[in-house]
Amino acid sequence: MLMDDRAFRRLATRRAFAGLLAILTCWSGGCSPYVGTTARSFLGHIQRNPDPNIRYIAYSKLGERNVFDNDEQKREAVATLIEKYQEGNEPVAIRAMICRTLGELGDPRAREVLLKAVHHQEAVIKVEACRALGKVGLSEDATVLAQIMTLDHLEDARIAAVEGLADLKSDDPRIYTVLLGTMEHDDPAMRLASLNTLRKLTGKDLGTEAEAWRRELEPMLARSPSPLAASPDSAAASEGESAPAEAEEEKSRSLFFQRP
Repeated sequence: MLMDDRAFRRLATRRAFAGLLAILTCWSGGCSPYVGTTARSFLGHIQRNPDPNIRYIAYSKLGERNVFDNDEQKREAVATLIEKYQEGNEPVAIRAMICRTLGELGDPRAREVLLKAVHHQEAVIKVEACRALGKVGLSEDATVLAQIMTLDHLEDARIAAVEGLADLKSDDPRIYTVLLGTMEHDDPAMRLASLNTLRKLTGKDLGTEAEAWRRELEPMLARSPSPLAASPDSAAASEGESAPAEAEEEKSRSLFFQRP
């Protein structure tokens, strides 16, 4: 059966996104140039190396917790990552990696930065920020991720928000209501992500039928307050994270393709 144009474009976009991630993983993994083995060396590259490709690798390596000599060095790294993100001078791919690394480090100081980044106009930043917020956020931040998973136009962001909820482990019964709803979503990727999140939140596996989960969670759902609604502040937060498209495109082109 042939796909219609809409389905074809959607698949092509996701494959392109997956291809970009594969390239980034290669650079941050075994086929990357040598950048050292310690947090001190990685921080040195971040602060002084003019090559954005090397800085990208250094940012990613800081997400490996065994690279730190002590807690003070880890706190320094988190402060540096937050500062570099807020400066807004790094290319888009690097800022996305900063979000990912902040999530891996799990420091709650990153929460405020990530709460803004989940509304970023750049898809790759938004996606990484949604996952990272689940690792450093508060229970109340579940409403932010729930709004993204139900309202955002970008499928990858919606899925990332569902995955973020799995790590956030909120006890808000409204979150379970939303997850049960997306278990019956038209998109199979959303259904699978919601199922996996329910499994992780409850520690149970009740199969793939939403009705079985609904019966199991009925006592909790009965205590649920009013449904989640879109926040009027979302647009303002997104606007605050936006940057001129031309400038962001220029930053993107400089990464992985040019060396000083």
